[in-house]
Amino acid sequence: MRILFTATPLIGHLFPMMPLARCFRDRGHDVLVASGGAAVAAVADDIDAVDIAPGIGNVRAVAQGLGLHPVLAVRSMTGRADPRGGAHVFAVTNKPMIAPLTRTAERFQPDLVVHEPFAAAAAIVAARIGVPTVLHNIALDNGTLIRRELLRLLCGRDEPAAATTLSLAPPSIVSVPGWPLRYTPYAPSGAPVPPEFHDPPVRPRIVVTRSTMLGDGPDAMLRAVLRAAPQVDADIVIVRPNRAIARSARLPRNVHTVGWIALHRALPTCTAMVNHGGAGSVLAALRAGIPQLATPAPGDRRWNAESVENRGAGLSVPASKITAAHLDTLITDADLIRSARAVAAEIAAMPTVEDTADRLLAAHDVTRA
Repeated sequence: MRILFTATPLIGHLFPMMPLARCFRDRGHDVLVASGGAAVAAVADDIDAVDIAPGIGNVRAVAQGLGLHPVLAVRSMTGRADPRGGAHVFAVTNKPMIAPLTRTAERFQPDLVVHEPFAAAAAIVAARIGVPTVLHNIALDNGTLIRRELLRLLCGRDEPAAATTLSLAPPSIVSVPGWPLRYTPYAPSGAPVPPEFHDPPVRPRIVVTRSTMLGDGPDAMLRAVLRAAPQVDADIVIVRPNRAIARSARLPRNVHTVGWIALHRALPTCTAMVNHGGAGSVLAALRAGIPQLATPAPGDRRWNAESVENRGAGLSVPASKITAAHLDTLITDADLIRSARAVAAEIAAMPTVEDTADRLLAAHDVTRA
C-alpha cells in the first residue's frame, strides 16, 4: 500500500501523525510525508519526506488571512478562535501547497491520503486523483469543522468527506468525533535525554516548554517562571529557552536550561510541566499523568488550557501571571495529581497506533503491503 501523509509546514502539526506514518512504514508499506520547512527537516532522517510548502511566515499568514476580518482576528488573538478564523489563516498556507502536492501525488500514486485538519489541500488533491482520505486530528478541537471551513475557502465547496477520522482527544477532556487513537509522542531520531532526566528527582522537578513557533524574542512565560523560581522548592528545567536566558549567568540556583530533548522520555522523571498550551505539550503531559500549567494564548491554546483545567488535571494561567503559588500547587495538590493520573490511564486504554493501522487496512480492503 502507498500512503501519503500531509501536514502544514509546522512541527506541531506533523509530529502527531508521525507514529502512524512510521507504523505503516515499518510494516513494509510505501510511505511518503509531504510538508515543509522545519517540519520536513526534523523528520527527514526518519522517513521519506518531501517539501511541498513554500515558505510563508506565521505572522504573514495571520496578517494576510485575518487582515480583512477584524472580528475573527480578535477572537483568534484572544484564544477564542473558531474554525472560520483558523481557516482564513491556514488558507494562506494551503493555497501554494496545492500545485506541488498535486505533482507529488501524481508521481507517488498513493492508495490513501492521511492529512491533518489544517492541511485540507490534501483533500483537494486526493479528490483529483480519486483516492480516499483519512483525517488525522492532532489536537483537542474538532478537525472536521476546520477542514470544512478551509475547503470552502480553498475551492468554494466541500470535497468528499474523509473516509475515516481519527481523534486523539481523551473523552473525559473533550469529545471529538472519530475513531479514538491513543496519543503517541514522537521525537526525531537522536533527540537526546539529558543526564538530569535519567533518574527520579530527589525533590520535585518542573519542566518548562515553550512553543516551537516562537523565535528568539522575549517570552512572558519564561520571565514569570524565573521570577517565581527562587520561592519554589523544586528543580526547574527550561527546554529550548530563548538565547538571552540560555546565556544568562544569573539564573536562580534551582533553574537550568537544556536544548531539544525527547520530551516524552524525560517526563516520567518530572513532577509537573509548565507549557504554552500547544496541543503537543498538553497531550504529552496528560499521557505522562503529571499536572500541568498551560497558558491560554492565541489560536486553540486557550481552549486547550481551559479544557485541562476544567478536567481538574492542571491549571490555566496567563503567561505573565504565573506565581510561586501556582508552581507550588502543581507539585503538591493531591486532586490535580489524581486527575492527571486518571487521564493518563484513559489515554493508555485507547486503541494503539498498531491497532488503528490494522483497522485502516481492513477498512480499505488491504490485506498486505
